Amino acid sequence: MTRIVALGICLAILFSAGCGGNNADGTVEIVVWEQKDPEEQLLMRRQLDRYMADHPGVTVSTVHFETDQLHSQFQTAALAGGGPDLVYGPSDKIGPYSVMGLIRPLDNEFAPGFLDHFETGSVPVLGGSRWAVPDQIGNHLMLIYNRAFVSREPADSDELIAMCRTLTVDEDGNGIPEHYGLVFNSVEPFWLVPFLGGYGGSLMDEENRPTLDTPAMRQALEFLADLRNRYGVIPKESSYELSDTMFKKGQAAFVINGPWSLKAYLKAGMEIGVMALPPITATGLYPAPMVSSKGYSISVNVADEKLPAVEDLLVFLTSEEVQREIVGELLILPSRTALFEDEALTADPLLKGSLAQALHGRPMPVVPEMRAVWDAVRPFYQSVLGGQMKADEAARAMQERAEKKIAEMKR
Repeated sequence: MTRIVALGICLAILFSAGCGGNNADGTVEIVVWEQKDPEEQLLMRRQLDRYMADHPGVTVSTVHFETDQLHSQFQTAALAGGGPDLVYGPSDKIGPYSVMGLIRPLDNEFAPGFLDHFETGSVPVLGGSRWAVPDQIGNHLMLIYNRAFVSREPADSDELIAMCRTLTVDEDGNGIPEHYGLVFNSVEPFWLVPFLGGYGGSLMDEENRPTLDTPAMRQALEFLADLRNRYGVIPKESSYELSDTMFKKGQAAFVINGPWSLKAYLKAGMEIGVMALPPITATGLYPAPMVSSKGYSISVNVADEKLPAVEDLLVFLTSEEVQREIVGELLILPSRTALFEDEALTADPLLKGSLAQALHGRPMPVVPEMRAVWDAVRPFYQSVLGGQMKADEAARAMQERAEKKIAEMKR
């Protein structure tokens, strides 16, 4: 059986069996740190049990962290020469890991052509090197709807707004609707990004410089503020947890969420549909969410004699066999190109809708500057939606703060 390490964070860092060499008796202990959702963890445990049954003498342990916790704990442990052999997570963490020298570049670690079997853009590249092998792509936002309320997909943003106005109902007239047309996380700027793309903008340019004080940013902010303050089709305040709960309870017709949420909605007994966010009527452009991969990186602390065993496990965890199970059981898009023709994907309407949205997305930058940009955008985005700040003022403030934070980071 897979050994799930249930030690506290400090013990996991100090006493992890990872990053050493092989044992004197020839056995190998491999440690993986991950931030998977509960259903992903259960599937991974079954897959690791199967792997260990086929590889006598190899023991694989996993340690689970929340995403931000994993990031900080891995940095601390790896800098001290410890930590896991493999670290699993979203591609945007590759920037700081690689810059700090915590993970190995992978260009020469596998058989020739191995990395060519993965979808273009899914293997994180920084500084001319590749740093992780993905087991999935996506992590993108898309439009999910409850078929109990929605019988057709909106053709553009104007039609989406019109449908949401009809579906927003204030039954007792107290100014707080009991049912909303649309809900989404209005706290985090990750949910702003698709609409920024729909107006032709982006957070950064090709030189990794922030591009926040732009007409596209002002238009995107005004669009989202109008949903709240002009049309009243989204709640005044809505965290991720609140919007997710409202949709599950049938208190909203549409939700903007990611592929990670689909299984939970189905388990709640909902009949749902998935589509790409419809084009912005004013521009004709599709909203462009950030699309990223999630995958495994090898710690720089893995000893040379242990490296072949660690690489063999990584190849298994990103194989077609494993990814086919991820697609079928978790409704998550694969990273291996061959699986995009697999019937498990092409015949499933939810996966087809997810893929349609991913194709309109843009790769998530993996550079360290992204953290500064997120931190700069967040408070001013919230101020615009809350009515405390105008879009043009917020866009200027975002740009100034992002430039300042990046300059401080590079000192």
